[in-house]
Amino acid sequence: MKRSARLVGAAAVTAAAALIFSACSAPADDADAPAVESLVIDKSFDLVTADPARMFETTGGIVLHAVYDSLLTFADGNAEEPLPSVASEWEVNADATEYTFTIRDGITFSDGTPLTAADVVYSLDRVKNIQGNGSFLLDGLSVASPDETTVVITSEAPNTAVPAIVTSPTLGIVNSALVTENGGTDAEGAADSDTAEAFLNETSAGSGPYMLESFDTTTETVLVANPEYWGEAPVYDRVVLRNTTAEAQLMDIQSGTAHVALDLGSDQIAGLSGDVIVSTSSSPTIFFLFANANSGVSEITSSPDFREAVKYGLDYDGILELAGEGAERAYGIVPSSYLGALGADGATERDVERATAAAAKLGPNPTINLEYASDFSSNGLSMGPFAERISAQLAEVGITVNLTPGPIATTLESYRAGTEQMGLWLWNPDYPDSADYLAFGPGEIVGLRAGWAAGSDPELEAVMAEVSTETDADTREELYQEFQKLHNEAGVIIPLFQPAASVVSTSSVGEVLYDPVFSLDIAAIGR
Repeated sequence: MKRSARLVGAAAVTAAAALIFSACSAPADDADAPAVESLVIDKSFDLVTADPARMFETTGGIVLHAVYDSLLTFADGNAEEPLPSVASEWEVNADATEYTFTIRDGITFSDGTPLTAADVVYSLDRVKNIQGNGSFLLDGLSVASPDETTVVITSEAPNTAVPAIVTSPTLGIVNSALVTENGGTDAEGAADSDTAEAFLNETSAGSGPYMLESFDTTTETVLVANPEYWGEAPVYDRVVLRNTTAEAQLMDIQSGTAHVALDLGSDQIAGLSGDVIVSTSSSPTIFFLFANANSGVSEITSSPDFREAVKYGLDYDGILELAGEGAERAYGIVPSSYLGALGADGATERDVERATAAAAKLGPNPTINLEYASDFSSNGLSMGPFAERISAQLAEVGITVNLTPGPIATTLESYRAGTEQMGLWLWNPDYPDSADYLAFGPGEIVGLRAGWAAGSDPELEAVMAEVSTETDADTREELYQEFQKLHNEAGVIIPLFQPAASVVSTSSVGEVLYDPVFSLDIAAIGR
């Protein structure tokens, strides 16, 4: 395969461009390329719901970014500056506490109903009051509409991340009248009273380029073009997103029964032949391990001695080796292309003697369970081999790790409930700003999943509070670095690596780029 190199925008406020390696063949608009009636995309699903207010998974984000518009968006693989979408323009006051958005004229939902500022307020308030996994995006924010074409988001404290936050598919704009008619509400208490999810799992209530034809969390989800879409029409009238393993994706892409595959690893890609296009870039996804700090879940994992044994007992380079070509070690929880990322000088190095001494303080044969999803892969990587290597490495320092894999439907539930003793997971950015990674601190959404309650680390939490309201970029960079150093010292959540992100496509479709914000922008394929 012939390879060439070119630059695309990376996922960060201060990101450097990422290098893309392409195996080039006939483009999608080549007259000799075969026509594609239905675009078939293979993806390992972590799909739970088609309700934006309840959705907070990677596959769900891919689907709902195509079905629901947000106030602002990102495009062309560039995550440095938000672009207009439902809002045609916006402005912010001097201290970054009030953002005013002007709603674009002429947008209608897929049923022809005009989209107004009231729909925006309803949609965002519904996310907040349903109190789902993505509701933290609106912490400290309030939304109002002084008229039909204006939305004002007010922050309790200075918040420079608001334009990036409102690009999230979780904050997609729904048809408020239709959703209310089918059981929805944006009022306080919506967590108990809103019953619109079943309706939204069957029917689109958005203004995006696609609509739902069918939705299934385990087999396939089908999208069809929205005839009422206000923007540039997508190239493909019908898209089938199928739940398939990486092994099946390899066979499908080589046989042409799938046009795009999202989960092939570097070893699989190296063996590809035929008329395919491979696009690889750096991913902002972070794979991480956590030890539950809640003694009610585990007296062992909540011990500082256990955390020290794990932190210094891991062979990080050995774990990185499994991630394959193009992967990079994560020195902190903030991705390498984001503001304030740590460099190699912040690395924790393996120290078997120190780890063994710490493990010995836990008593004879400390034993814990490590949970992970057995039926899910991301960036071509399954969790099993990493869990096995982690278990073997910790056995060398005197800790017995029982591997407890399970289907993602159950392991995701126990992870989010905070009941796992140890967990092996990954985090895709909710929005391209380092502020998103404060979620890994004590009392925040991921911190709580790791049993890390507010008040557990006052020094770290003071830095979090300071950086969350800082508006100067240089000061923010210094504070994010300090946050990560203290975060690494605590050892509750251990960042492991960032994988390479590869998208493989057939020549009939042309090159398909990994999107650093949405993973895949379906409506952009073929343009």
